[in-house]
Order: sequence, then structure tokens, then C-alpha cells
Amino acid sequence: MEKELDSQAFQKIDLQDQPRESLQLLLETIEGINRTVELKSLLAESMEATRIVMRTEASSLMLLDQSTGELFVSLPTGPVKEEIKGKSIPKHKGVGGWVVENREPFLSNNVEESEVFWGDLAENFNTRNILCVPLISKDDEVIGVLQAINRRQNEEFTPHDIPVFQALASHVTVAIERSRQIERLHSRLKEKEVMLTETHHRIKNNLSVIAGLIEMELPSVTDADAKEVLQTTYTRIQSMMRVHDLLCEKGLFKDIELGFYLRQLTEQIERTLGDMPKDIAIDLKAENIHISANKALLCGIVLNELLVNIFKHGFKDLDHGKVTVDLYKESEEVNLSISDNGVGLPDDFEVRSSKTIGMWIIDVMLKKLDGNLEFENQDQGSHFHMSFPAEG
Repeated sequence: MEKELDSQAFQKIDLQDQPRESLQLLLETIEGINRTVELKSLLAESMEATRIVMRTEASSLMLLDQSTGELFVSLPTGPVKEEIKGKSIPKHKGVGGWVVENREPFLSNNVEESEVFWGDLAENFNTRNILCVPLISKDDEVIGVLQAINRRQNEEFTPHDIPVFQALASHVTVAIERSRQIERLHSRLKEKEVMLTETHHRIKNNLSVIAGLIEMELPSVTDADAKEVLQTTYTRIQSMMRVHDLLCEKGLFKDIELGFYLRQLTEQIERTLGDMPKDIAIDLKAENIHISANKALLCGIVLNELLVNIFKHGFKDLDHGKVTVDLYKESEEVNLSISDNGVGLPDDFEVRSSKTIGMWIIDVMLKKLDGNLEFENQDQGSHFHMSFPAEG
């Protein structure tokens, strides 16, 4: 009947009756528990806090399996912690089972003589006295129990220890629920990331099939204008495909390293648009700039259209040439400079013009980027300068 007498006695005691040193120690350990997020670390922190605050040789936290009613020992402390870690206690068995069933603390200084004691967890450990309290969630459900075992220096537990242990258990419960909620959110986020990766992968594959079909048809096309249209379409598809490729292969769900993307893009454009009798190279210099995938795609499409125009018009009657692309960030703006050493673009060339599909695409992309594009023919070749906000 000791547990019943103690249960009645502790109801008349609150934390105001506790020594200041005990309350200070309790506050310090609670602060450490509240800072811990990851569940395994939280359980370890809770066990160490129990051992320190309650001045015991050992402690254990047992989480309840709601479907079976079993209690599972998680990260205990004490001399037999490795022996009992992960073990389970059948439903309604032992002190833990009594606490779950009655939703009340259990205190005994002669626990092995108690009718509820169940000593099958460890063979080489003598449980002298024990204090056990339920972990009750905000939904008023028992999710586990917290145990303090064997008071040091052969001291006994008293009813005054119960409210201290309950206060600690209350914060442990809140922290466990918070940690589990974070884990559930992480799990859902992981599921969404997997689904998003699969979506990007399918889009990339579809674009790849279309690009492959165009690439197969190119050698058989004899009309120069038709061949040019197919080549341009192919590079546009490649621009979009590379973004989805990065998103599904590199695991980049928030941003893309723009220089890496543009380098892959320019290499593909150079292979596709390069005229074999001519030696035209693209030299890219890029700072490490991370922007959203959407902005990277828009920027890549604009670059694609500009390079198409340079390759088409800028090197007429020349055997070789060079295009320089310079990517850098300045005053929270992304800057892209494209220059060539060719003959320049036609005199009637206009930036943000809708006279051709390519210029219409550039105009639409710039509006989406909230960007600006300037153009000039230089003494040798042409020069474009594009800028747009890095954020937003």
C-alpha cells in the first residue's frame, strides 16, 4: 500500500516546498532539455537530467507503443544500461505498466517486495528503490514513463521528490512531442522531395526524348533555314533540360549554382551550334552565385538566345572567333556580360524586340526576371550586358 499512501501525500506538496538548490538544478536541466531537438539526443539528455536532479545511480525512459501497450526502454543510464537498452516490458507488467494503467506516480523504497515489481530486465542489478512518473501528452495520453532508480548514498525517496520529478517529466514530454513533430515534418518533407525529384526526372526524360528526336533528324535536314530552326529549338530544350537535370541529380531544391549551370549550357550550345569549318570557342568566367531554379532557367534561356544570335550573325566570313561570358554579382544584382570578337550584329538589331521569336523570348524572360539588357556593337564584335536582382 506504500504507493497509495505516497500518491495521496504528494498531492499536498508543490514545488514551492522544494529547497532553492533543487529548484535551481531543475531549471538548469530543463533549459538543456528544451534546447535539444533531435530525439535520440533528447532522450539521452533527459536520462542524464533525471540521474543528476534525482541523485540516482540509474534512470530510464520507457516509451509506450500505443498499438501493443508495451513499454520500450530507450537510452537508459546506470551500470546495466547496455543490457536493458531496447528491451520491452509487456503490457500491464512491472512498475512502468502500473504507472501507465493508473496514470499516477509510483514511489517505493523497498521495490523488490512490491507486488507490481517485475525484475526480468536485468539479472545483475539490484533495484533498491524507485520513483516512476507518467509522461502525459497535451492530448492527455500517456506516451511513456520516466524512472529514477536507486538514490545515491543509500538515501530514500520521499513524497517531496515527486513534484520535482513530475516537473522534469512534464518538460521531457513536451520536448519529446516537439521532437516527434519535427521528425514527422522532416519525413513529410523528405517524401515531397522524393516526389519532386521524380517529377523533375520525368520532365528531364521527356525533354531528353524530344531533344534526341531532333538531334536524329538534324543530319537529314538539307534546308539551311529548317536546320537552323531545329538547332535553335534543340538548344532551348537543352537549356530547360539541364535545370531539371540539376534539380533531380544534385538534390538542389532551393537554389542552383548559376555558374555551374551556365557552364554546362554553354558547352552544349558550343557543340550544337559550332560550325565545323570554323573555330568558335566560348570562354566562361563565373563567380559562385546561388539563385533560385526558376531564375537560373530564365537566365539560361536568355543566354541561349543571345548566343544563337551571335553564332548566327557575328562571325560571317570569319574562320575563327571567341565569345566571352562573364558572370558576377554586384550590389545584390546578378550581372551577365557576353562579348564576341566577330563582325558585330546587324544594324537593325534591337534588344527587347518582337521581330523574331528569339527576341520575343528574351523580352518575356527579362520581364519575368525584372531584368535589364543593354547591347552595343563595338569596334570588334558585339557586347551584351544583362542584370537582374539576385533575390525576389
